[in-house]
Amino acid sequence: MPLTLSKAVCQIIDEVGEVGQLLWQKGWAEKNAGNLSVDVTEHVSLAAAKLKTFPFRPLAGISPEFADRSYLVTGTGTRYRDIQNQPAQCLCILRIFKDAKGFHLLWGGKREGFKPTSELPSHLQMQYSLHKSGAKEKVVLHTHPNELIALTHLPETMGEEELNYALWSMIPEAKIYVPRGIGWVPYRLTASQELAKATVEALERKHKVVMWEKHGILAVGSDAMEAFDLIDAMNKSAILYLLCKQTGQNPQGLTREQIHEIGRTFPPKD
Repeated sequence: MPLTLSKAVCQIIDEVGEVGQLLWQKGWAEKNAGNLSVDVTEHVSLAAAKLKTFPFRPLAGISPEFADRSYLVTGTGTRYRDIQNQPAQCLCILRIFKDAKGFHLLWGGKREGFKPTSELPSHLQMQYSLHKSGAKEKVVLHTHPNELIALTHLPETMGEEELNYALWSMIPEAKIYVPRGIGWVPYRLTASQELAKATVEALERKHKVVMWEKHGILAVGSDAMEAFDLIDAMNKSAILYLLCKQTGQNPQGLTREQIHEIGRTFPPKD
């Protein structure tokens, strides 16, 4: 018997579908690129006896610390652009089993051969880090914004300090919206433990946006739209930077003192 979705979970699914459309329209979600997870534990309550009635699937690479929590996640090979019209085929809600050897599939996953995103173990590590710290962020969103990725190929914007100065100097809102800047993760193999570990470390340094060099970006938010907005704001700065470069000149940008002034006036809220 499928899980009866609460109003709150239905709203989360609707918003994830809306964000999927925005990512596609932006050109940040080619083919089945990107993945997403939402901690929905507070909205999914199941007795142990009832949990056993849902299909169980083994999963390697997860820790007992993740047990007894529920997540809405995208599926392997599914497209962001399809989520809005086919949520039950593109998404699933799963509950990590108490011994962390797998999960129960509570809802969705109706596509033939459906599997949760191949990045699930990494998402679980990030979600656990957020939960452990008491953070309000429940969403982990990964996508491929064109202009931000392009900056990771330019020598002058390769690195955390260089990238953030370039982005903050383009428009005051970049510093206001992402006051701690983007965390930088040097290139690591996709879906690797090294990539997950480096990303968790960046989140633990209070970064809400993390750049994966020559790959893509990850953001966390209290909801999917907040995570999208953070990426969108920073990609706007990347667009401005590259537009200036197209003139054959280096952008003048805000001065470091002007950026510091913005930071003092609009400090981080957490």
